[in-house]
Formats: sequence, C-alpha cells, structure tokens
Amino acid sequence: MSENTHSRKMENKEKTSKLLPVRMWMSLQGLEALIVFTSDPHNGEYIPDYWKLREYLCNFTGSAGTLVITHEEALLWTDSRYYIQAAEQLDASLFTLMKDGSPDTPSIGEWLTDHLNEDASVAVIGEQVSVAELEAIKQEAQHLDWQCHDDPFNELWPERPHLPTGLLSLQSPEHTEMSAAEKIKIVFDEVQRQTEANYFLINDLAEIAWLLNLRGNDVEFNPVFLSYLLIGIDEDILFVDKQKLTPEVSQYLTEQRISVTAYSNLEPIITQLSRHDTLVALPPSANCATVAMMRAEGVRHVFLKSSPVELMKAVKCVAEIAGMREAMLQDGVAMVQFLRWLEAAMKTEEVTEIKAEKALTQFRSQRPGFEQLSFATIAAYGAHGAIVHYEAEPHTDIPLRPESLFLLDSGGQYTGGTTDITRTLALGTLTDEERRAYTLVLKGHIALSRCRFPEGSTGLQLDLAARYAMWQQGYDFGHGTGHGVGAHLCVHEGPMQIRKNPRACTLVPLAEGMVITNEPGIYVEGKFGVRIENTLLVRKSIETPFGRFLEFEPLTLCPIDTKPIVLSWLTDDEREWLNAYHARVRQTLIPMLDDEADRQWLTEATRELPTV
Repeated sequence: MSENTHSRKMENKEKTSKLLPVRMWMSLQGLEALIVFTSDPHNGEYIPDYWKLREYLCNFTGSAGTLVITHEEALLWTDSRYYIQAAEQLDASLFTLMKDGSPDTPSIGEWLTDHLNEDASVAVIGEQVSVAELEAIKQEAQHLDWQCHDDPFNELWPERPHLPTGLLSLQSPEHTEMSAAEKIKIVFDEVQRQTEANYFLINDLAEIAWLLNLRGNDVEFNPVFLSYLLIGIDEDILFVDKQKLTPEVSQYLTEQRISVTAYSNLEPIITQLSRHDTLVALPPSANCATVAMMRAEGVRHVFLKSSPVELMKAVKCVAEIAGMREAMLQDGVAMVQFLRWLEAAMKTEEVTEIKAEKALTQFRSQRPGFEQLSFATIAAYGAHGAIVHYEAEPHTDIPLRPESLFLLDSGGQYTGGTTDITRTLALGTLTDEERRAYTLVLKGHIALSRCRFPEGSTGLQLDLAARYAMWQQGYDFGHGTGHGVGAHLCVHEGPMQIRKNPRACTLVPLAEGMVITNEPGIYVEGKFGVRIENTLLVRKSIETPFGRFLEFEPLTLCPIDTKPIVLSWLTDDEREWLNAYHARVRQTLIPMLDDEADRQWLTEATRELPTV
C-alpha cells in the first residue's frame, strides 16, 4: 500500500469517527435528524473555533453552510460561492453536496419532508440558530417533531477548543460622536416606542461593540467580543467575562453606568426579571436557546421586526466616515507597494499564491493604525479564481506565471475603519475570453459606481447596473453585488445589500452615510475568475422637482488594472470615469509614498486610457 493511499484511508476513518458518535447520540435521544448550522449564539458569520461544529464534522471551511445528518446520510447545503470549494473539501463517500440556490436542489425543509416520516424527530442545537431562521425551515416541514437541544459537543468533540479570552479596548473618541450612554438612550427610546418593553436584550456582537464604543478580539478578523447586553429602564447590564476587562475599560463602563456580570449569567439574570412581570424585547437574531429559556422561566417577551441598532450602525457619522477615509488611505498605500513589489518579484523569483498573500499582509502591517486582516485573503491564480471564496493552503498553493489572471480579494482592520478591496491582475498573456470577461466586469463596476438614484432606492433596484453588460453576453455571477462594511467592525454588515434575488435581498433603502461594496464578477470554472471591488460611500447628489437623489463616492484608493481591457468596448463615459478615478488615486496617494519607484509605478498604473 502506498503512503498516499494509507493516508487517505486514515483520513476517511477519522471523518467517519466524527459522525459515528453523533449518530449514537441521536439514537439515545430518539432523533431521526440533526441540523448543524454555521453560527454561534450571536448569529455571527465569522465564529470562534469553539462553535465551528459543522467544519469539525465535515471538513468544509466555508463561512456559509448547513449540515443535515440522518442515520443513513449526511448532506451539506451551501451557496454558489462555495460549490467548487465544498466539492473539493467534502469526502463524497460520506457527504452529499447540496447546491443551495440551484433549481434542482430542494431546500432543507423540502428534503426533510421527502425523506422523513411524519412526526419524525428533528433536532437543532438551540444556541446555533435564530428563531427566525428555524421558523423558515419549519414552515416547509410542519409535520415533523422539531426539538431544540442543548449543545452536546463538549462530549462529542474531543479536544474541543476553549472559548476565547481576549481583552477589550476603547474605540478612539476621534472615531465616535456619541457616548455609549447617549446611544443606549436612543435605542431604548425606540424600543419602547415600538413595544413598551422594560428591557431590550442585544445578542449581536457587532451591535454591542458599536453601541458601547468598545472593541475586542474574540472572533478572527472581527474586533468584537463574546457578550450579551441588556438595556432597560433602571439598568444596563453587560454580560462578559471580567478577565477581559482592563482597568481602563472597567472604569469606562462604570462611568457609563453599565454594570458587568459573567457571560454565563444570562439565564439567572433573565430568571430574576420574571419575578417583576417585565417585558423583554428581542431582536430577530435571538437564538432559540435564549427564547426557550425565557419561555421555561415564564419571562414575557416580544420580538422586534429589526434591531434599531443595526440601522444606526449602518449610517456612519462624520467621525466614522473620517476614520474610514483614513483606513482606505493607508490601505491604498499598502496596495500600491504590494502591486509594485509583485510586478518586480515575478521577474526575479518564484511567487506563489501564499507568498503573494503573505507579502500583502506584511505591507499592510507596516501602515499606521493596522490591527489585523478583515477576512482571509483570497489570492487565487488562474482556475483558482473561479472558486469565489478560495483560500490558498499548502496543498493547493501554486506559482504565479506570466499568463492568465490573478484575483486578489483582501482587506484590513484599522483603528478607524475596515477595508475590502478586490483587484484582478493580468500577469501576462491573456485569452480573448479572459479579456472579454474582465472588460464586462469593469463595465458593470463602473455602471454601478456612476449611478445616481432617488432617495429610498434599494440595492435590488440598483443591481441591474452591475450585471447589464455581462447579461448581454450571456454571463452572470451567483453572489451579491454589494454588502455593507463596518467602521472598524465586521467587513460584512447589514442591513442594506445590493443583490438580484428579491428573496435574498433585505430591501432596506440606501441612505446617506452608508458604506457598501461594489463587486461584480465572472467565474469560469476550470479557467479563471474576475472580480473588481471598491468600497463606496453613499452621499447626497442633487435635488430636483422629482425628489432628492443620492450617488456613490469610491472610498477605495487603488489602481484598476487597465492591461486586460478591451478598449473598444468602453464608452466615452466609462473611459472618463476610469480616468477621473485614477487621477484621484494618483493625486491622493503619491504624497503618501516615500519610495520614488512606488511613485513612478503608480503614475504609470494610473495614466489616462488612450482613445480608440
């Protein structure tokens, strides 16, 4: 037996062993199915290792996916961003990939209805799923016996990681305009206006961090900390482990009149509220375990349609916008330094995806205010670019060659803001299809960037701008066109979106002060991927007898590669927009560059496009 064959068999045995204890536990509980979501008690997208149950069980590392385990099958639902990645990471002998969103793929509720008997017991782990998400699935499988269970994986997962214990820090006053006490009052007044509740329980980590003007490092790429926040008429309570509090943060919380108790004390505190006939308001993201606990203790509660914090956080204040601008400025310098280095390095040495990724991180780390990456860098060469959320690993790492396209999607967390940028680079000779696809993506990117739209418009209405040119040539992409970006918070932020699917889009109107991405793409499996992304600020434009209009301002400062463009496909307006954008990038960044070689590279990279 070869060493590779033996290694694969051992790996399969390890994966099988992870499912066996789960199925034994299901048998003891009388369950026919277990649903494992990709989430934590706070409905997070990026989650601490402690709650990465789905990844532990099936080896799929994507940020979105739901695993359904029965006694005979194990199935993973994930969306189009991860079809290719999931197919590579799943053991097909153990797991079935369900391509969520594909016309031939049933939803989880539909599949359960078709494959389980009436009244079959189906369990979810209460901490891992919100009431809203579970209700949506239950609506399609009402005949089943749905059960909310405590997390059993402390026994089922040997050597389960511990909960994180990072320290909290104060967000700089220069990047905030209101104190925590002022924000809390506005939020609670709105909650009482809607419900007359005595308390409002917040479980979203980014909302808590923003509301309190605090940051943490409990979740990779996101400056948040594990906590709950209960705000009320008489008191505000932060549930967080006290060893995370520095003396400065403890003093600050005291000044803001916020009491602190342990993260694990939520249940006893809520139980106390039941004795005073209080009404607790909950956001839609509240997890099932919390709601089940309230019902068991007889606590009166009501759900809000949305958390008032979410929209407040999405509309950036002047100080936050200034912090975002500074972050984009520092990030732009790092990007220029990296791009110039990459061009030179490829002439003298072998540069792989991972080497390029590490070099970019190193350039970012040298910039003032940089703290960490805002997500795992996507450094995808050639065919890897078609894997929308590809992440290079030692066994997939390949060298960059002087041909084809290199897709680089990356971002940083800075003390004042969060960045998210994608550039697709021509490394040498391109095929006609690569050049056509690149130009179509660029046309879509420019069309959305140039949009002027009436106040009250949603991302569903604007999405067509990014897709129109590629649709005419028979191309499309499966992911959203734009997502909100936090101010030194999560790189993916709601509630606004730019998407084509009305069922998936939140339909929240874009408003002045929101920050959102513009990232159309084209992905040809087995060949290449193209994506061009800037982060945009929504600002006021003009006012006419027909109403008030808004527009976008690109905050991202970095050249867009002009080498792959089919120049004859650009209109005069598109050429004018790109030339103006490049002039702004050049004028803004050159004074920040100390190295003459960097300045010369930037000047060349942003020169005006020739007329055709």
